[in-house]
Amino acid sequence: MDLTGKVAIVTGAQRGIGQACAIKLAQLGAKVAVTDISEEGCLETISKIKDNGGEAKAFKMDVTDIDNIKEVKNVVTKEWKKIDILVNNAGIFDYEELEDMTKIDKILEVDLKGLMVVSKIIALDMVKNGYGKIVNITSIAALIGSPKTASYCTAKAGVTGFTRSLAVELGSNGINVNAVAPGAIETPMLAQAGIDEKAFTAMVPKKRIGQPEDIANAVAFLSCDESDYITGQVLAVDGGYTIM
Repeated sequence: MDLTGKVAIVTGAQRGIGQACAIKLAQLGAKVAVTDISEEGCLETISKIKDNGGEAKAFKMDVTDIDNIKEVKNVVTKEWKKIDILVNNAGIFDYEELEDMTKIDKILEVDLKGLMVVSKIIALDMVKNGYGKIVNITSIAALIGSPKTASYCTAKAGVTGFTRSLAVELGSNGINVNAVAPGAIETPMLAQAGIDEKAFTAMVPKKRIGQPEDIANAVAFLSCDESDYITGQVLAVDGGYTIM
């Protein structure tokens, strides 16, 4: 796999899966716009990329702020002339009881609407260039559901539907749209979820918790030309959990 000459934007890239994706794309030769709600928070990712000889820039990007998204897009295209790859990773997670569910709007705004708006803004430039790879990070929660996570599961299921719809709409423009559905991955979000790692690992055929790099490897493949005939798909990267 080779991404030399490509330009990528990764959202939610200051840590965890987003950071791993940014680092992996840079290792393959892409210039990477590392974005998150805090530009300062992206500096660790930038440092790791540059330590490996890669090229990257940090940007504050709030996926719920249309003007901010457009501003980042404009700066990236002015600096690097184009955008070839978009990795939509930004997201939030929280538990909520059925009788509460006060976080519906915020979770849907970030995890679903934000992803859709970023995709629209970046995809319009990709259409002009006749090329693009969009990889959305969903979750196996969209496939199996889980208690006290109705808003999160709904948002991620929406990402799956959006991925397939956009793949159909943009396929003739040389743009691939796919999604990766992580299982339990060792990230701050997993710690927040409070999953019993020992019990969960016992249910996974691969007998381990996933690492951010496991997701980054899948994202990298879907960002490369080797995956040109793959679009509208959701790839579960979960150690086999969803087949049990």
